[in-house]
Amino acid sequence: MVIESLELRDFRNIVRAELSPCEGINILLGENAQGKTNLMEAVWLCTGNKSFRGAQESQMVRFGAEAFGVEIAFRDRERTQNIRYSAGAGRRKITLNGVPLRRPQLWGVFPAVVFDPTGLSIVRDGPGERRRFLDAAISQLKPVYAKYLSQYQAVLEQRNAILRDPERFRQFAATFDVWDAQLAKLGTVLSIYRADYLKKLQPAAAEIYGGFTGYAEAFSLGYESTVFPAGKELAVYSDALIEEYRLALEESRETDRKMRCTTKGVHRDDMTLEINGLPVKTFGSRGQQRSSAVALKLGEARLCRGITGESPVILLDDVMSELDQGRQDYILNQIRGFQVLITCCDASNTLRMESGRIFTVRGGQIARE
Repeated sequence: MVIESLELRDFRNIVRAELSPCEGINILLGENAQGKTNLMEAVWLCTGNKSFRGAQESQMVRFGAEAFGVEIAFRDRERTQNIRYSAGAGRRKITLNGVPLRRPQLWGVFPAVVFDPTGLSIVRDGPGERRRFLDAAISQLKPVYAKYLSQYQAVLEQRNAILRDPERFRQFAATFDVWDAQLAKLGTVLSIYRADYLKKLQPAAAEIYGGFTGYAEAFSLGYESTVFPAGKELAVYSDALIEEYRLALEESRETDRKMRCTTKGVHRDDMTLEINGLPVKTFGSRGQQRSSAVALKLGEARLCRGITGESPVILLDDVMSELDQGRQDYILNQIRGFQVLITCCDASNTLRMESGRIFTVRGGQIARE
């Protein structure tokens, strides 16, 4: 997957801008608040995902304008395609090669992987951030996963509504068996997807982290289920696994009633990250935590290529800070077979780049160095 051209109109601080990146490393160089991250955000929208900054579309429209426009031409293994994305004033229009689409229909069309400073929350924050990472990564590869997840969340909300207000929903108290049966089926399939993804991501992320450290440290991942015991083989969807999930929900009902929420299930599961057998969140230095988060993202890109045959575009926003020269050199020169966009404030960080292009971004304007 290669971006051939990117055009923006009235997007945040950008009036009009064009970018033609090379197939390898592309540096977007400039001071803060000049528009570098805005370019990344515009590219990310074309994957079908929401802004990685958590912004609404209305917040992306340049002040004084009615709507923003993003147009991206990209080449996959078969042909060159075009996505046009415009939004504003409560209206959104997305086309793929001129054909109108809904936003979710973009999933898997233009794959990309993004790391921005908030990506450190995968390592430093609670389980919710790691679940979001898994859900987004798997959904790009398997759009049906997002469908199952949406169904699970709808059933979970019904069960939690009864737990939150038992007096109001007294007539539904006898329906827990129904909700548990549905949660068990959906939760089991989601658990299998997550466990399988992490099993495949582990060697890719470990290899990249090893490249960062000269293989002086061992990086590992794991899936921590609140339903299935550690070491449980989650590979084949079966009645036995579904029943095990259902029994876990049944056994936790009394606790759930006291807590007024469902305390077990994929919505409470976690992903473990360790260096030399110790949790990165607790014992890792800031540099190790950042390296772990970047290794996850680059591993995600490798895994996507291995499964789909397409190399996703890699977006690295402010990745160079807090990394030593060796790790910066790895990012600049050892990521092969991918188109990479990197934002950077310090020109000295680019001196070790062996090949690629550098663009300066100033006041929403882009110029090639």
